[in-house]
Amino acid sequence: MSAVIGAVVVFAGGDGLAEENILDVVDDHPDVVGLPSNTSAADIKSLSGPLWDELVSERAGTLAARAGFALFTAVAVLVFTLCARKKAATWTRVLLTISGVIALFPHFLILGDYEPDSVMAFSFVTLLATVALIVCAWLPGTNRYARERKAAAAPVAAPPAAPGDGYGHPPR
Repeated sequence: MSAVIGAVVVFAGGDGLAEENILDVVDDHPDVVGLPSNTSAADIKSLSGPLWDELVSERAGTLAARAGFALFTAVAVLVFTLCARKKAATWTRVLLTISGVIALFPHFLILGDYEPDSVMAFSFVTLLATVALIVCAWLPGTNRYARERKAAAAPVAAPPAAPGDGYGHPPR
């Protein structure tokens, strides 16, 4: 759920969030973007004009791409979680594990980059929750539950037939 909220924050923030993100990075870490240490974001914004707009647009696109991928993988994890909820079948837990591992990638990118603080917080929560989900899917209790559900769903064998010819006549 936190991945969805983080994606909504990015999509709602748009260029404003991207511009704020660039300003924060340039003010706090100008060396990361290849600028001299005494450079401020206001200096760059005033000098560049259309270049600044392009930089903001590019950063907004990067943020939106990561948010879109995180949202897509969050939906996949949710679907497989709902499938696994009822019977904890092995195939649903395998697909849940695979989609969970794939869902970790955008969050590692987000945490490794200079993202807005709100996005990083939601991404960190998602990362922890996804790891917990993957671990819980394969705990012994979950395996036991899956076996019990499978045994309960197995068809019950018919009682043995009474001796005789099958029409209610006694055996000869």
